[in-house]
Amino acid sequence: MGPIVLLVYAFLILPLGCFVLAAIAEIRSFKKEPAFLLRMLEIAAGIIGLWYMTTVRQSSIRSWIMVCAALLLGGLSLVSQYASRVAMFCVLVGSGLLAFLWYFKGAYHH
Repeated sequence: MGPIVLLVYAFLILPLGCFVLAAIAEIRSFKKEPAFLLRMLEIAAGIIGLWYMTTVRQSSIRSWIMVCAALLLGGLSLVSQYASRVAMFCVLVGSGLLAFLWYFKGAYHH
């Protein structure tokens, strides 16, 4: 039972680490332009989506909506022109993992 719990925590920590690393890379970049706030909001949306996963019960409709939202977040990161490739890659990986986790939270039941 213990290794399964550790594996679940690892799957939750991995996307959080991706979003935090993206935020750090974006803040440390030299290009501070008006779109900086939009990119930080995208990163915050990923973190909020991950937090929301831990607070709600299982529902197939909610899970499909959040899968689509996570994939939309990943698509937005491709056109947001992040200051560094590391930040863009981390948001893409974090969004993909978030969609994966939401899918297995309840979307596969439908």
